[in-house]
Amino acid sequence: MNNKNYLTCIVAGVLILSSFTMCTKSKIEAPVAATPTQATEAASLATQAVTGATYTVKSSDWIVDGSTIVPGTIVYIPAGTRGSLLLKNFKGTAAAPIIIVNKGGKVTFSTSTSASYGFKTQNCTYFKVLGNGVSTIKYGFDVNGGNIGMTMDDLSSDFEIANVEVRNSGFAGIMAKTDPSCDPATWRGHFTMKNVNIHDNYVHKTGGEGLYVGNSFYQDGVSTSCGTVFPHNVVNAKIYRNLTDSTGSEGIQVGSATSACDIYSNTVKNPGVSPFSAYQDNGIQIGEGTGGRCFNNLVSNAPGNGIIVLGLGDNVVFNNYILNSKSYGIFADSRYTPGPHFQFINNTIIASALGGIKLNSETIPMNTVINNVIIQSASLTPIIRKSTSVKLTASNNYVNTNVAACKFVNYNGGDFHLQSSSPLINKGANVLSYGVKVDYYGKTRPSGAEFDIGAAEY
Repeated sequence: MNNKNYLTCIVAGVLILSSFTMCTKSKIEAPVAATPTQATEAASLATQAVTGATYTVKSSDWIVDGSTIVPGTIVYIPAGTRGSLLLKNFKGTAAAPIIIVNKGGKVTFSTSTSASYGFKTQNCTYFKVLGNGVSTIKYGFDVNGGNIGMTMDDLSSDFEIANVEVRNSGFAGIMAKTDPSCDPATWRGHFTMKNVNIHDNYVHKTGGEGLYVGNSFYQDGVSTSCGTVFPHNVVNAKIYRNLTDSTGSEGIQVGSATSACDIYSNTVKNPGVSPFSAYQDNGIQIGEGTGGRCFNNLVSNAPGNGIIVLGLGDNVVFNNYILNSKSYGIFADSRYTPGPHFQFINNTIIASALGGIKLNSETIPMNTVINNVIIQSASLTPIIRKSTSVKLTASNNYVNTNVAACKFVNYNGGDFHLQSSSPLINKGANVLSYGVKVDYYGKTRPSGAEFDIGAAEY
């Protein structure tokens, strides 16, 4: 397997961003609470000082060269339906990023799936693409079509993508990576993509992955006419509060994210509906070269695994709801894994067809499985090891054949809070040392005398 409201524009020169929480409900979704870090994020975005400079993209423009656009400029894209757009050489700064925002209503970038892209950045740094220009429109940018719906490419780095709807792409919905070529500038050690912030987007009906961040071939590299070259690292990637639905392959795939990668509070529904190759039908893929945390996500109806972990070995997967996977709830395999552990803590895994957790991670020094709820057929083994060489520490896991035994408030209605009679309450191990301090809903752990089992604390 090579797997892979709120902007108010004040022309006087201040852009105020208020925090946004996506609310999406269905029979299988529970509300996703903000994590403690989001207060800090909101504060950092609360006031964005700008130079007062503005620029308006014409509806007839298919390319804009930002070489003369100064840091801090607000770039307006007027409402309406238009063709694809390429932004290149936009160079903001950390203190004064260039902000691209819709003006006057929704902007739809419409193109055929045979076109290379719907929206693309090329050699751009310190910029934000924010579809929040009108407070009453949740997704002010709408990218419809393109082989890649939206791509941050060609040495782009230090960016934020938010409040964008991407649909009907031939391949990936939102892609963020520069594939290595014979140009040394694209190689690992020469270029690092940093500070990738992708949140509050809606990606659906894609031919491939919904979100595709970083290259999938971290260890083996990519074969080119100049030999094998290795893809760049991704550092400090935050992927959160996105909704993906009916994606051809994985809902979210992250690779080569070597440091400070957080994938959290996303909802991944119906991934892998038309995978382009075998085993490309999982919910969330923590790909080769990726470390960090995956938490507070809801993954439902994956034809493959709910969450597949191929990471560096410093991976902590916790507080996730994984429902109705046709393979395993969590599948872990060791590829390039120099780190000390895979840790699976306080997840709730329900009705996975082949079993709750499958560990093929033979080279990992220790796999830790603590405080998980696994509801499955009595004929299945809840934690499966490929061989006796897979090292495992397991404790305080709850296994049952009947989801009703957990005593959720309203499981079929998507409310996974616990009733006071739940057998999961006060039966968990203390997991503060693993960094698990809150639950799926953002409630502090523990709330009672002891920790609870599963993704929700009573």
